[in-house]
Amino acid sequence: PAQMIPTPAAKLASDSITSPSNPVYRPLDIDTLYYTRSIYALRWSVDNEHLYFETNITGRYNIWRVPSAGGWPVQLTVSEEKTDLADPSPDGHHLLYSQDYQGDEKPNLYLLDLTEYKTQNITNTEKRGHRDMRWSPDSRSLVYAAERDIPGTYPIFQQDLATGTIKKIVSSDTGDCEAVQFSPDGKKLAFSRTRNYQYSGVSVYDLEARSETVLAPIDDRATSIVGDWTRDNKRVYVTSNANDKGMDAVALLDLKENAEFQWLTLQDWDSQLADVSPAEDKYAYIVNEAGNIHLYIRDLKGEQEEIPPGHGVIRAARFSPDGKQLAIIHGSGDSPHDIWVYDLKARTLKQITYSLVGGLNQDNFVQPHLIVYPAQDQTPISGFLYIPANIKPDRSHPAIVYPHGGPQWQHFNSWYPNIQYLTSHGYLVIAPNYRGSTGFGREYMESLRKDAGRGDLNDLVSAVDYLKTTGYVDPKKIAIMGGSWGGYLTLMALTRTPEIWAAGISIVPLA
Repeated sequence: PAQMIPTPAAKLASDSITSPSNPVYRPLDIDTLYYTRSIYALRWSVDNEHLYFETNITGRYNIWRVPSAGGWPVQLTVSEEKTDLADPSPDGHHLLYSQDYQGDEKPNLYLLDLTEYKTQNITNTEKRGHRDMRWSPDSRSLVYAAERDIPGTYPIFQQDLATGTIKKIVSSDTGDCEAVQFSPDGKKLAFSRTRNYQYSGVSVYDLEARSETVLAPIDDRATSIVGDWTRDNKRVYVTSNANDKGMDAVALLDLKENAEFQWLTLQDWDSQLADVSPAEDKYAYIVNEAGNIHLYIRDLKGEQEEIPPGHGVIRAARFSPDGKQLAIIHGSGDSPHDIWVYDLKARTLKQITYSLVGGLNQDNFVQPHLIVYPAQDQTPISGFLYIPANIKPDRSHPAIVYPHGGPQWQHFNSWYPNIQYLTSHGYLVIAPNYRGSTGFGREYMESLRKDAGRGDLNDLVSAVDYLKTTGYVDPKKIAIMGGSWGGYLTLMALTRTPEIWAAGISIVPLA
């Protein structure tokens, strides 16, 4: 049975729960809402002048370029296939990206010539995935993890771009490889080895000696992902939860067997490395506080500043090559993801792209409230509550409990057009981060083992109890809706606690 679980949510306080007054708030059309676009990957040009990014502004995700000072974006790739941006070459001549075929999730690697804007498929395989590709510092070769030998396995290959020669340099016999990073001097590779894509360790491969050093063995309870190298080639930055708290944090590892984690950001909430400045005088990292992602820059003295806006979600943060600016992808409950540039000296933030199209603006949406409520065993459950504007606390309004998928996932203060549609039509929506969710420590995440469909379902029932305390909700008008694992929980809720729900919508449920 479910038992009370320690979680940092115990330190949270719920926002004040009120319906905002908004004279321009109105019911939204679903088609118009889905005109809004989004941005994913982000890279700087080597001369600091441009930003490369992925957007579906045309309806398909392709790679675009925009001046880093702001201006009109230019489309660089035109494809009906899924593309994923990698990096420009260190010499600035090419842009590396991957592209699959008809959604097969087995991408090949492509080079875009940044002078003639011609593309070339440089791996040219069928049903063989390539990922985690990196340029050598001299721009002459690439390394990547790929299933070129055996489908489903990912050793590391190196490809000479002048000759096209591809050779396997790291085996996958002791675990698939991911998060590959060249050392600044080009002599070593740091990478993560993963088992079952749930647990991972860290290794370094010496390209000259052809030997692997295991800095952190694969741990059956921990994940350690390589982020970057120190500029002296002597240590590796990682994000890992191989600590007593079971929280993700940034650490340094020396280049030796079973190296000790030197924790830099270990705290009560998950934190992850975002980027290291070119001079390595500072690094950027994010802190996931119950679904709001906070971005910080910390220098070598340990002094830090939080980068605005301080709420919502940060998808990426990258220092410019000259170290003077930080480009970020930010979105929140009331705005799709866009690129912003932060000037480190002036401490100013400027929006560069605009994904909120279709005649909509932020006044058409509501920002969710962070809430905390007790589960049946008194474990504090946090989540987000979306309240329509201009409604009264007269216990007459319908509501929806919205469990996320996973279950090892989390509902963030991010952009969900379907939720904004529902709230604009009068529904309150509560999105709980029930037990089993990520972001609240290892014990909380693993608590559904041997208890799936019970402890998490009880947390959703407690969400209904919480809704009744707001004064806005009619208890007879509460529905449940979720996808994937959330769809499974919807079916569990309708069969095990049918008396609670007025309706249920199960989307692509796990079955």
